[in-house]
Amino acid sequence: MAIKGKAKISFFLSHPGGMRGRFQTDAESVVIGRRLPPAPDHWNLDDEMVSGRHARITVEGVEIWIEDLGSANGTWVDGKRIKEKTLLDPSSLTRLGRTTIHMDPVGSAPAMIQATVPVPVEPPIEVVAGDEPLPSLVLSGVTPDAARERLTAVCALIAALSEIDSVDALSLLLLEHLHQAFAAPGRKAHSGLLMGSDLILTAYRPDSDPPTCSLTLARHVLAEKKACLWQQGVPSDFDPSVSLMAAGTTSAMYAPLIWAGEIYGVVYFDVHSLDAPFDKDDLRLVQMMATQTAMFIKNLQLRQVLQREAAIKARLLAQFPRSIAERLAHLPDHTAIPSQRLDRITVLISDVRGFTKLAAVLEPEEVVRMLNDMFHELTPIILRHNGTVDKYIGDAVLAVFGCPEPDERQDENAIRAALEMQQAIGRLETERWRGKTPFKVGIALHTGPAIHGFIGAPERMEYTVVGNTINIASRYCDAAPPGAILISPTIYQRMHYCLEVEHPPIDIETKHEGMMKAYVVRGWKENRPASSEEKP
Repeated sequence: MAIKGKAKISFFLSHPGGMRGRFQTDAESVVIGRRLPPAPDHWNLDDEMVSGRHARITVEGVEIWIEDLGSANGTWVDGKRIKEKTLLDPSSLTRLGRTTIHMDPVGSAPAMIQATVPVPVEPPIEVVAGDEPLPSLVLSGVTPDAARERLTAVCALIAALSEIDSVDALSLLLLEHLHQAFAAPGRKAHSGLLMGSDLILTAYRPDSDPPTCSLTLARHVLAEKKACLWQQGVPSDFDPSVSLMAAGTTSAMYAPLIWAGEIYGVVYFDVHSLDAPFDKDDLRLVQMMATQTAMFIKNLQLRQVLQREAAIKARLLAQFPRSIAERLAHLPDHTAIPSQRLDRITVLISDVRGFTKLAAVLEPEEVVRMLNDMFHELTPIILRHNGTVDKYIGDAVLAVFGCPEPDERQDENAIRAALEMQQAIGRLETERWRGKTPFKVGIALHTGPAIHGFIGAPERMEYTVVGNTINIASRYCDAAPPGAILISPTIYQRMHYCLEVEHPPIDIETKHEGMMKAYVVRGWKENRPASSEEKP
């Protein structure tokens, strides 16, 4: 770095509201963080994603170095999260939370470090109008071969949508044709579809890699109902840099699935190639394909509602009075007259692997003692994470999260409980069970609708949950290896942004449900968003 003499550190900050500040010091090191006590060598950033003591910048002669101080969301230099002290050069792009830092040495002047919270260059484009001519969307600004591929992809998508009978199949179809439209030699591309107001990841490609979506961009699109472009190094009015830079994304398109004013989700498509960024015409084509998909989703939903209610009523009217049949016809599960219907609960099932063989070689008193040891450790963990122990079934535990009281974080709480339960089994193995043949436990989680209430004879009423969600969770538990945690795709769709799993998912063969996919949990992602009690 060609800087004469000894560098001086100067900071320039641009806040989102337009206010600007400056920090300059002759100190040889500066700590950057949030809510630091006033000091010449402290610089506070008004950024909720910056930790209390986030990073340190030091001057050594004419060189400027940066190191992370154990921050929650990391310090990123040129798209990579640093793990040790790193030398900055004039072209380095450094990010702390939502703040971008540029070093700006000018001639022989002191080294200048400029930090900016990005401001918009131009607003995202509006949703493509319904009367927009197809040629202007498909043929604009591309070669004849590329235009042919795009036109083929659009027409094939519209033709295939009419044959689809499920949203899952529709999701995969949309992604398949997006890759066809934007495929290019040497371009590494990822795509995905996030559905509903909760932005549930219903599909992503390729499934051999973790999904690369940015929830910040998806929420922006969902709120504004407008498509948007993101490109590395280009300022905008939102900054999803932590997740996108971690994934190596250089250019991304996000578009809402919107029809007749109703938005069903967000589709994204991104690349990892600096020489092939997307432009506005690309985004408009993605928006058109998303709009066509949204129209078919609406039609599919209406058709499915009518078919489902007609079939259910025909079956229930033979068993229940009309008033009860009408009510049950609108429920996703119909195994009992409900005390209350729950749209979604999370089920956790823990089961000892090979218990029958173990029980055959152990003394009965020893088996009971080890079971009591296990339940004594596992039950408080479930309760501590707002779970309910529904029942003990021999060597198994069935727990539910999200009932009887609602819990917005039921998925996270269930996974935390599962991880702590496996840790507790490990402690028992090295402590109370030392020298004995230990229990090895498989745990599985699944989420879905259920019915809950007090069920049983008047002499013995017990609170419980019933429904197909529990049956599916049991299938996953049957397949869980010793010491492992399996989660269903519906759990992973909700927790993909913070959960580390093995890719690709494994296949599970079941007798009644056929082949099902499951993810093996490794743990929490290193750069996961902090929960409310973990924020710095």
